[in-house]
Amino acid sequence: HTRYISVTGVQTCALPISERRPVLLLSFDIMFDEQAVAEAIDFALEASTELLVCLANTLPMANANAAARRHMGNPVVREQMAEIVRSARAAGADARSLVYNSPRPMNALFGVVRNHGIGLVVFGPNRKSYGRWRYRWHLRRIRRGADCLVWPLEA
Repeated sequence: HTRYISVTGVQTCALPISERRPVLLLSFDIMFDEQAVAEAIDFALEASTELLVCLANTLPMANANAAARRHMGNPVVREQMAEIVRSARAAGADARSLVYNSPRPMNALFGVVRNHGIGLVVFGPNRKSYGRWRYRWHLRRIRRGADCLVWPLEA
């Protein structure tokens, strides 16, 4: 059997059922975009795979270990993550949250993608809060460095 994940009507991958890879919904300590959340949940349900709701926190370079013990992300964003996980589970998806802290969160993301065998990264920060140019720049970096599919298809 083969599963197809379609993104806005375009077939983007075909994975044998035995090779299902999780969907990762990602934000960098910014509120999640509602459309990205809906798409991530739909992709996970359609592929019958796990949804990881991920919050990446940037730490200062100086004494990053001490900062990591004090910083678990914006509490408002953490609450939104919990609500996304509850919504995904209510819809029938296997969902959990993941928070990581790093002075270089983009490089750490690539490790998370490899370690968890991610099949699709849904880059989901709120674009207005994140900034247009920063969003495009980070989306391009994720596409170049992640060994998986990346949504959205356009910047």
